[in-house]
Amino acid sequence: MTPEPADDQVVVGVVTGAFGLNGDVKIELHTPSPERFSPGNQLLLDGQPTIVERMRAERNHLVVKLDLIPDRDKAESLGGHLLTIPEEKLNPLPDDQFYHFELLEMSVYSDDDVLLGAISEIITTPGNDVYVVQKTGFRDLLLPALASVVLDVDVTRKRMTVRLLEGLEQVEATISKRKRRAERRRANIAKATSVSETDTAQRN
Repeated sequence: MTPEPADDQVVVGVVTGAFGLNGDVKIELHTPSPERFSPGNQLLLDGQPTIVERMRAERNHLVVKLDLIPDRDKAESLGGHLLTIPEEKLNPLPDDQFYHFELLEMSVYSDDDVLLGAISEIITTPGNDVYVVQKTGFRDLLLPALASVVLDVDVTRKRMTVRLLEGLEQVEATISKRKRRAERRRANIAKATSVSETDTAQRN
């Protein structure tokens, strides 16, 4: 089973698979700062300190070599595992940007004060993040992280206020397909391995 991060750790990347024969891994970024993966930087892999030896950017992910991963066999065993940094090392963000951990489980209300549910997941897309809002007994609502939709975020109160624009159903249908593909990919990783700061959500 994939270890959960400690309370004082923030996920900056997830291992999605092996790359090549020398222990390189593909990383799904969970940070707006890919330079965290620059050679020489220290991260935590399942809580264990590890040094980045090399890194290059691909279209939808990074390819990274970590000193704790000597070969492909080890890399293949780490699908779904987490790379974190201590929360104290997070960089300050502008007022209209938020770390994912600040938004998860946040209550979401419409602009006429109707509870829509809580954020259960954040999907990263090329244009903007998408918030998956769950409410028991209702279909998931998928909200694009845009200034025209997200009116207010109160991190202290764990409350977000949104405007439900006409056409969000079409957005939901498109993103739902992407979400299902992502879920299938995560399930395949879990099955194959038998183990079990974006970071920020930005409103454009």
